Order: sequence, then structure tokens, then C-alpha cells
Amino acid sequence: MPPSSRQLERAERPDKRAVEAQLERMTGSLDFDTSKRSVDFLRFVVGETLQGHSKAISQQSIAASVFGRGADFDPTTDPIVRMQAGRVRRSIEHYYLTAGVADPVLIRLPKGAYVPSFEWLEVSAGAMPPAGTEEVPSDELWPTLLVSPLHNLTGRSEVDFIAEGLASDLAAELTRNQALHVFRGPPLGGEVDHPRRARFELGGTIATRGDGLKLNLHLIDHDSGRQVWAETFLCPEGPEQGSCLEKIVQSSVALVAEEQGFLARHLDEESRQKPTAGGSSYQAILRYLHFDVTNEPQAFVEALGALRQAVESHPDCAVCWSYLGRLGGGHWSLGIPGEVIPIEESVAAARRGAGLAPRDVRCRATLSYLLLLTDELDGARREAEGALELNGFSTFWLDAVGYLLSLSGDWEKGPAILRRALEVNPFPRRACYGALWLDALLRDDPAAALAAAREYAPEVYFWNPLMETVALVADGQTQEAAAAAGRLLEIKPDFPEHGHWLITRYVKPPALVGTIEQALAEAGVTLVEG
Repeated sequence: MPPSSRQLERAERPDKRAVEAQLERMTGSLDFDTSKRSVDFLRFVVGETLQGHSKAISQQSIAASVFGRGADFDPTTDPIVRMQAGRVRRSIEHYYLTAGVADPVLIRLPKGAYVPSFEWLEVSAGAMPPAGTEEVPSDELWPTLLVSPLHNLTGRSEVDFIAEGLASDLAAELTRNQALHVFRGPPLGGEVDHPRRARFELGGTIATRGDGLKLNLHLIDHDSGRQVWAETFLCPEGPEQGSCLEKIVQSSVALVAEEQGFLARHLDEESRQKPTAGGSSYQAILRYLHFDVTNEPQAFVEALGALRQAVESHPDCAVCWSYLGRLGGGHWSLGIPGEVIPIEESVAAARRGAGLAPRDVRCRATLSYLLLLTDELDGARREAEGALELNGFSTFWLDAVGYLLSLSGDWEKGPAILRRALEVNPFPRRACYGALWLDALLRDDPAAALAAAREYAPEVYFWNPLMETVALVADGQTQEAAAAAGRLLEIKPDFPEHGHWLITRYVKPPALVGTIEQALAEAGVTLVEG
């Protein structure tokens, strides 16, 4: 959803005429889910609210007016209204991230409710273009993805609703990755008004499996004909079907479009086999992601060179600026030998990225990370909260947001968000387990701290054995702790001299820093004071 800073401080709410005009803009846009049920759903709840009948809006009234259900409709066994409400919410978010970014009125459908709200939005001269246009350069190498409705193999016409709805949900979630150009396929049996050629296509089938549904999803590279990814999901019938389908969408989006998802892996492999002369902005991002996996010195050099070239050639590429800041900040905060990017340059790059794309979760989270490293905790938490607001109900980058909220001081909300993200994200950022490790230490739960430490990666950096050392000391396993401390010193022999500074780049509560340093001392790693 658009950031709250766009909302004007006005005493009045939009009048009926303004809301009706906004409703027509939304439902007439290709960037809103234009399926009849989504349009009818939104028109009904908005119309009832404008007529002063908001108290009469319920699952029963929506089921009767939108879906033609009778008096015997039971929402506990028929989840159609809840499912469609979630679909409409995602469509609204998708619309305001794209075509509706400069619209004057915001129509919300709060989660858990069916009564919409209406607010004015700030519209400035030369209003911002749709998300994805100002920060993505005109570079043919940026991936394009078509999301098609699933083919219904069940023989049941009511499953067409699920097939088309899943495509809507997937497209809305994938649009959050603004490194992708995402297009919607036509409704089942329909035609596209403005056909676009996309290199990749996400689609699949729905079939019957026992008393539930079997969903086969796949990602096809049309340039090579190769199937890049495929997965089968099972979803039971009944009142939990909507929740099950939502998790399938979230997991699928992470599998395809997260930083280490199948799409990025496929394109990275291809770019290494057939490098583009002079490189490209998207190829620079792939170089960063390759370094993030391998942590090889040469991969760092390649990523740094590619990102610097990208921001010089495409100074409007927000994500390139953000990855440049993230690369430099991580290198600086981990004390890695070799060329060190001045932290001021990294912070400036992160600010540039967030300034160019204030609606991109990744750019806002990256700025939060750089502010955390430089002890600007209020700013770090503010940017993490902004990223969370932009994230809506998505799991895209949600693990990073939970991590940043935790480390910037919100030890109640942060770990809870992080755990929720890890439940459905098959490709989490392994460093995020560092926040769960710290949370376990705060809760005096050494078993949970040890489990988190062993999920943290990679061991080429000192944090992995450091975390294990502290957790083992807390658990009373002194011999094992000494062995882990030995690995820490093998990786970073100068850690006793620089350990306090390195720890406090990420760990901010003084009491927690003291706990960590005391545990290290008990395992034989005493830090030099000052």
C-alpha cells in the first residue's frame, strides 16, 4: 500500500463523487484484477458504504449480492467471501503500486473487514510514474514474466474462480519485486487487449486429489523452452482452503522471485555462460547475488565493478544503488580484508536508492540496514517500519524486515514477523537467523539460540562460529564452545583486537553485548579493551 507520507492532513474525507470516480479508474484499469467477481465485490462494498449501509455489509450480504448464494450460505464451510476479499486487497495494492500511484483517492479494504475506507492522497506536480518505471532502466535484459490462469482439469466450473484468482494473487505478489516486469495473462477463455511478449511464463494446472485440490505450478523460459521450476502443492477442501491457497502463493513467489529464487539462479547461470558486452544493470544485480551465495573474493570484485558501472551508466536504477550500498556496508561491517568502500559512500548509495524508489521494499530495507550499521537506530527503525507498511501482506523480503526491526530495537514485533516469514519462505536470507539468535539470548533460551546459530550462514565469516560459541556456553557445553571459539579465531585471527567494534555493528543493547563478550571470554576469546 502507498506510504502514509502521501496522505494529506485534511479534515474532510473524499466525497461520494470523488470516491465513485476513483472506483471507475480502478475497475477500468488493466492493473486491477478485472475479473467480474473482483469488480463486483469492490463495487458492492464501496456502493453500500457510500449509501450509508456499511453496518449491513457482511459475509452473508456479499455472498448473496456478489456470488448469488442463498439463505443457506455458511461462511464456516464456504470460504468464497474470505478468499475473494483477500484477492481484492491484493488487487488494490497492486493497482496503487502501478497505475494508481498518482491517483488522488485511496480506497482501502482493511484486513479482516469488509467495509472499505476512503482517504485523500497527495498528488504533486509531475506525479511519480507507476512503480517499476522510474527505477528500472530501458534494458532488454531485465526479466519479463507473464502470469497465466491455471488450467482447470477438475471438470468443476467453480474451480475456475480459484484458477483465475491464483493468477491475480501471484501477479500482485510478484509485482513487489520491481526488478521484474510482470504481465497478467488473459482470463480463462479470454483474449489480451494489449498482448505483450514475455520471456518467462508462470502457469500450471489444478486437478482433484482425494478430497482436495492438487496444484501443479511451473515456470517456463520461452527463449529456450526450458522448464526452470515446477512444484506440486496439495490443498484440502473446507474452511481452511483460503489460508492454504494463500500460503501456496507466498511460497511460490519466494521460490520464483526471491533473491536466491529459481529465476535469479537461472539468469545468473545464463549470464555467466553468455556475458553481455559492457554488462547491464540487471547483470550487475546478478553479480551481487552471485557473491551473496559464494562469498568469494573474486565474486566481490566482480560485483563491485559491475554495480559501479551500472550506476554510472544508469543513474536512475534504484535497485543498483541499493545493492551497491548493501555490498559496501556488509564488507565494511564484517571487517573483510581487501578494498573497503568508505561507509559514507555506501550510506549515500542506499539513500539514493531509497530516494529513487521510495515504494520498493528492498530499497527501504537496505537503507535501514546501512543506518543500523552506523548506529542511526531511529532512522533504521523508521525505514524498516516503512518497508513493512509497503510490504502489506506479502512475504517478499519480510524476513529481512523482521530482522531489521529486531536489530533496531523492536524485540516484540521483529522476531514475530521473522518467524512468520520463515514459515512460508523456502529461500530465506540465512543472516536473518542472527536476529532469532539474539532473541533467544534475550529470552535465556540456549537451545533456541544454538538452533538459530546452526542455521546461520555462511561459515566463511566469523559470525557463524561466534554465535555457536555463545550459545554453547549458555547451554553449558564448555568443550564444544572452546572448539567453536577455535574456528572463530581461525577465520578471523585479529578478532580479539576488533571484536567489540564488529559485534556492535549489529548488536546494539549494551547488556546483550556484555553477555556475548562474557561468553566468548569463558570460551577463551578475550577481547582487547578499547
